[in-house]
Amino acid sequence: MNIKTFFPALIASVFLLINASTGYAASITKTLCNPADSDNGYGAGTFNGKFYSWFELSQEDITDCDTKIGFYNETNRHFRVEWNVAQSWGEDAIGGMGWSAGSRDRKIGYNVGQLTTNSSIQKALVAMYGWSCSTSGGNQISQEYYVVDTWDGGKFVPWDENANNGNGAPAQSVGTVSANGATYDVYKVRRYGAQYCFNGSSRSFDQFWSVRRTPRAINGNRNMDFRPHANRWDNSDLGFKVDGLSSGYQILAVEIFGDANLRHKGAADITLWPR
Repeated sequence: MNIKTFFPALIASVFLLINASTGYAASITKTLCNPADSDNGYGAGTFNGKFYSWFELSQEDITDCDTKIGFYNETNRHFRVEWNVAQSWGEDAIGGMGWSAGSRDRKIGYNVGQLTTNSSIQKALVAMYGWSCSTSGGNQISQEYYVVDTWDGGKFVPWDENANNGNGAPAQSVGTVSANGATYDVYKVRRYGAQYCFNGSSRSFDQFWSVRRTPRAINGNRNMDFRPHANRWDNSDLGFKVDGLSSGYQILAVEIFGDANLRHKGAADITLWPR
C-alpha cells in the first residue's frame, strides 16, 4: 500500500451469506466502508474483541460502499472483502483481521473460502501484512511488510516505482526463503508516502516482501509461520527491524488494486486462527 487516505462512510448492515469454506450460513453484523468510521478513526478497531484494519484510496465517493470489509459474528477471525473500484491504476484498498501488536513468532492457520477478480492484469492478494515501527540513533524507522501466500491470476511481482529511472518496473528479487514447505522470492522496495508509524506522516520507508512462487489453492486449511520471513529480512543485507514489530499491527489481509482497462470487481472470504 503506497498511500492511505480516509474518506467518510460507514454502513452497518446485517445479512446472511453462505460461507464457501464451510457451507453453513453465517451473518455479517458489521460492514465498514470508510476507515475514518472505524473504532479509532484511523482505520483500525476491534470486532468481537478481535483486531481489524482497513484502508482505502479511492477517486470515487465511497458513501456508495462499492468497496467494503464485513465481519462475521463468529468466534474466529472471519471477514469478507468486496470491491468494485474505479477504472484507474490509482485505486487501492487493503484490510483484514489479526492482532494490534506484531510478533516475530506469529503462527496462524487460515482458509480462503473465496477469491475472485475480473481483472486479468491486477491481482487480489492474500498476505500476512503489517508494520514495524522502531527508533534507532534518534531516527524513526517505518517498515511495511508482506508475506504473500495466494492471489488470483498469473505470477505476482511487487512494483518498484523507483526503477527504470523513476518510471517504475517489476522489483528485482534479492533472494529466497523457505517456509511452510514452499519457496518464496524476497524483495525490498523503497517507497515514499503516508505510513502507519509515527502519526502517519508522509516519509520514505522500505517494504519487505516474501512472495510464494505459486499461489496456494483456495478452499483448504493452510498454515503460515512468520518467523522464517522475519529472520530472512533481518539479515544484515536487508535490515528489517524485528524490534519494531510489537509497535505495529499484524493482520492477514486482502489487498486489491485498480485496473486502468476496466472496473476491477471481486470478492474474498477468509477465516484465520492462531496456532
